[in-house]
Amino acid sequence: MFMRSEGFLMSEKSLLQKAARFAKAAGSELSSGTDFVFDKDSGISKEDQKDILLHIDTVAKSSRIVAGPETWKVRPKKRGIALPLVVNLAGALVLAGGLYGLGLVFAPSEESFESSSAQLASAEGRLLQEIKRETEGRIQEKDKEIAAIQQRMASLDSERDELLSSVDARIKAKETELKDQLKLELDRERQRLIDEGLSQTDVQERMREFEKRKTEEFKSQLDGFAKKAEEEKAALQSRLDKARDEYRTSLSAATTERQRIQDESRQREQDLRAQLDDKNKALEAERARTADSLKGAQAELTRFNQDAARVKAVEDRLVGLYASARQSLRDGRLDDAAATLDSLRAYLADPQVAGVPTLQARRELDLFAVELIERSINSERSKTSADTSRVTAALDALAVVRNEVERARAAIAAGDPAAAMTAYRRALSATSELKEAGAFIEGNGKAMLDAKVAELEAATLAAQTAAVEAKVALGAVEAAARDEKALEAAFVRLLSSLPLGPGDASRVYSFIKTAGAREAVAAGKASDTASAGVPFRAAAADLSAGRYFEAIQGFATVLARYPAAGQVPRAVEGLRDAGGGLVVALQEARDKAAERIAELESRLAAARNEVPEPIPGTASAAAGATATTAPGAAGSTIPTAELVALQQEKSRLESELETARMRYEAVASAYRAYGADEEAILARGGDLALVEAKAKLDAFLSSPAVSSAMPGMRDRIARYLAAFQTAGQKEVLFNAADIVDGAARIRDAATRGRYFSDLEKRNAGNQSMLEFIDSVRQTFR
Repeated sequence: MFMRSEGFLMSEKSLLQKAARFAKAAGSELSSGTDFVFDKDSGISKEDQKDILLHIDTVAKSSRIVAGPETWKVRPKKRGIALPLVVNLAGALVLAGGLYGLGLVFAPSEESFESSSAQLASAEGRLLQEIKRETEGRIQEKDKEIAAIQQRMASLDSERDELLSSVDARIKAKETELKDQLKLELDRERQRLIDEGLSQTDVQERMREFEKRKTEEFKSQLDGFAKKAEEEKAALQSRLDKARDEYRTSLSAATTERQRIQDESRQREQDLRAQLDDKNKALEAERARTADSLKGAQAELTRFNQDAARVKAVEDRLVGLYASARQSLRDGRLDDAAATLDSLRAYLADPQVAGVPTLQARRELDLFAVELIERSINSERSKTSADTSRVTAALDALAVVRNEVERARAAIAAGDPAAAMTAYRRALSATSELKEAGAFIEGNGKAMLDAKVAELEAATLAAQTAAVEAKVALGAVEAAARDEKALEAAFVRLLSSLPLGPGDASRVYSFIKTAGAREAVAAGKASDTASAGVPFRAAAADLSAGRYFEAIQGFATVLARYPAAGQVPRAVEGLRDAGGGLVVALQEARDKAAERIAELESRLAAARNEVPEPIPGTASAAAGATATTAPGAAGSTIPTAELVALQQEKSRLESELETARMRYEAVASAYRAYGADEEAILARGGDLALVEAKAKLDAFLSSPAVSSAMPGMRDRIARYLAAFQTAGQKEVLFNAADIVDGAARIRDAATRGRYFSDLEKRNAGNQSMLEFIDSVRQTFR
């Protein structure tokens, strides 16, 4: 386009240069005083030739087109700002209305797609505006070029008309001049002839011949002048016609170029609108898929709520049956307790109750509780039925003991210690219970010492095992955290089709990984906070009601299933409170057991005192002692069978208390160690501190003491965290791919710069995403 316009200017300048050279040559010849003629045989005098040349020079100077800065400025015929302002406002309103209409038509119903549609419409709209602005600028340049060419063609037409009129005028002026000159010559010739004294007839004859000759000369000169003028006119006409043809060709080419620009702009706009329609259709399809997924999620949430309500009803029913059985046992209503036990056993055997996932994990505990209740009922019933037989057997055994003691005393009095020893042995062998009680009391100290040693050895082994498992778990976490080559290789392959180098791809992957981890943590925290509400409230209710074991399980469930929830600090505090309450409850149980053991020991001591010691003396003293103890035997002695039962109950209670204490101390010790390590790690700060704290949590949950109380808790937490991390990484990868794909589609540098600026504004609070956007921007420069 610009080459053609330059060609037109060069053509115009060449014509002007030719005319200037011609005028310069004519002027120099005229000024030099030399004789310059068009044709020496033309018959035109030198004065006439000079006049003709001066006239041509004047016409050439007046018709010269001077190209300056003001030549290419287009000045409107009418000036003012009212009409342009109205036109611009109308255009802006139409554009805003069109964008608003597109927004209403293509706006999705889901919140997650509103931002994407607005972003797409904004980017495509700005691209359309940029294309229109560029096209309008190019069309305006073409319009200016066309207007300039038309102006030059009008100037050429005016110049041609002036040249034609000037040639005719010069011919007429020459004819008038020749006539005047002819008349003057005739007058001079007549006067000369008259002065020579010729007769009137000779003068007239000669004058006719002279006039005829001069007329022919002047006519010849006029014809030559007219011919030269016509030739000059034809040459100028030819040059003007050639210039006009060139301008006409340039005008046609400029018009064609303008039409081509309009067609190209229209085609680009249609292509872009087609791409916009395709993207809108894709967004609509994605919105439909998201709506279906949302419906499925809502249905799943409804099902979860129903299951939770059913589980709560089942647990409430179980708690009510346990409370009823306990109250019946406390009140001594064994029949009511047995009926409640039957109801409890039938309720647990119900398939719908047995199929509840929450109860399946504690089913063994529920069955064990039912068995304990049944044993308590049977024990109370056996105690009631065996009281009479126990008293009779105890009296018989006491009579045997007394008789043997009397014999032993008599043998001692007679100086026969061997017989006394034999009698005392027979007294101690009167009942197996007395013999067993003695042996138990004798070996109790040694047995307790051996048990303590065994407990210490088991605790040491458990601590060593827990330490080894913690190291293995930490190594596994570190290995999994470092093994990301497959994911990085896949992302590099994804970016291989774009103008990114290997180093850029690795840096982009690190940005995405950091952003994915942060977004996964944020999403996991929001999701866990919403999901942990129900179990946290249930655990708090159990803690308030004094159900410490259920509260510990509830708070541990919150910590295991929802580790990123906002209720975690309160759950940890609740776990500590429940542990403290459980310690108080165990201490109370221990105190009660100690009181019971003291009572049993006092009764055992009383039973021992009932057996008289061999005191040296007379038979009258022995008879007196017998007489003294006989009246009160029925009220102050304890049967031997009851002593044995009390000893067994004491041993069982001590064993159960010690087992519960050991389990609690193991769990409490492991948790105190974990809490101290976690606080020390988190105090250092940073993302690595979170990773180390997670490893400590895995080691704590994998310890034998905790895994026996909460089996499978570590695996559940690991599955939830892995799912959250995978979802966050996928989302960030998709966002990064969209950003890179959008930048690759934009060819114009200014439009791409505005695209990156919009992305930076939308991600102003995400430092990792801003670094990634800057990296992509630097790559496309």
